[in-house]
Amino acid sequence: MRRLIKCALIAAILLVAAAPAQAGRGWRLVLPDTATVVGKAARLGDIALSPVPAAAADLVIHAGSRPNSVVTVSRRGILRQLVAVGLADGVTLSGAEECHLVFGGRSLLSADLEQAIRRAVQPLVPGAGPGAPASWIELKIPDVPVAVAGDWQVSTAHREILAAGRNLVQVTVTAGDLQERLPVVVTLHWYGMTGTAIGEISADTVLDETMFTWRWRDLADDRHGLVAGPGELKGMRATTAIAAGQDLRQAHLERAPLIHAGDRVELRIMRGQVSVTVAALARQPGSLGQMIPVRNELTGRLVNARIAGPGLVEMRR
Repeated sequence: MRRLIKCALIAAILLVAAAPAQAGRGWRLVLPDTATVVGKAARLGDIALSPVPAAAADLVIHAGSRPNSVVTVSRRGILRQLVAVGLADGVTLSGAEECHLVFGGRSLLSADLEQAIRRAVQPLVPGAGPGAPASWIELKIPDVPVAVAGDWQVSTAHREILAAGRNLVQVTVTAGDLQERLPVVVTLHWYGMTGTAIGEISADTVLDETMFTWRWRDLADDRHGLVAGPGELKGMRATTAIAAGQDLRQAHLERAPLIHAGDRVELRIMRGQVSVTVAALARQPGSLGQMIPVRNELTGRLVNARIAGPGLVEMRR
């Protein structure tokens, strides 16, 4: 009999000892002053100094904080969370009134971030023209802290080649499942050969590169409408007068007509692989590739034809 009573007492003691770790029984939650969090979510079981029931241990106390940051939670706040999910029965709280959650990670050094962004945008930088100085870029990165945990990399979805001057490029810093998007201003210094008029040039003058002196210029400083290279003058005339010493701009250019109104031209009429050429009279001026009306002198009909060269227009039937 005494042996049975003794065994019962031992069993009761064991049940009492196990009670704090069981949901629905009295249990004690002891909070530390500071707890280090691995990952983005802090669970109760990871920060408590005392054993807690399994269901309560999996309760997320705080989530979504950036790496290398500190968040403070209170005992009262944790109690409210336990009450909200029905896990507060029998709990008593002790330890620190507030717990500082330290999320692991580090802040990126600005020099490291800039170097990585340069590598990411380098494929978007156009090469220098023949004989031109090498092109280069400046970066303006937002002054915001970027923190990561573990390995990280920078990428961009921007696929267009950069234009001379300011370009806005979105870059993404990725570290695991964390992504930080940054708008970066990339200034491209690209050199074009620009022209300056040697003497005064009248309006409607057919332009030639010998009318200008040419020099390399950083188009990031003044890229608005400057003609970049003598090759752009081919087939062009001046829209307005250009003063001596004036920079040549796109606004000064228009395509010079190859054919003028009243010119006699050859009209090439094409059907499949067969073509016939007849004489025609241009009714409007036009430049290479432009459609103009011409009168077929054989039939007297007015037709639209495309300018294919000096004195030559074509149409398909």
